[in-house]
Amino acid sequence: MNRLLLRLPHLVAQTSRGISTTQCRAVNVVFIEKGVERNVKAIRGDTLMETAKDSQIGLPAVCGGMCECSTCHVIADQATWDLLPEAEEGELDVLDTIKGVQDTSRLACQIDVTRAIEGARFTVPDSFSDAR
Repeated sequence: MNRLLLRLPHLVAQTSRGISTTQCRAVNVVFIEKGVERNVKAIRGDTLMETAKDSQIGLPAVCGGMCECSTCHVIADQATWDLLPEAEEGELDVLDTIKGVQDTSRLACQIDVTRAIEGARFTVPDSFSDAR
């Protein structure tokens, strides 16, 4: 079952102003998959990988977010990449194993959804390799 649906009872409580907490915690991101742009609402505190899986974006994410396999590889546009914190050594090690890696490549499991990535744009590669 979709993780977001399981969390709905906790996320949709109304505030005194009538705005749901889901709306307050939502961040808009764009995934570009096979040339098609999809605007997605991501929940702050999730990872980009979780957002992609919840939104049926085609990221295999074989290792489930353990930074081991490279199947959640995404390519950030330059403006987005400039907003992201630097990748840690473990992520860089995995990225080094990916065929077709680019300067702005990242692993979606290592990107936390925060307000800072509002409007971020990520391209999903056409193919994936498992670095394990």
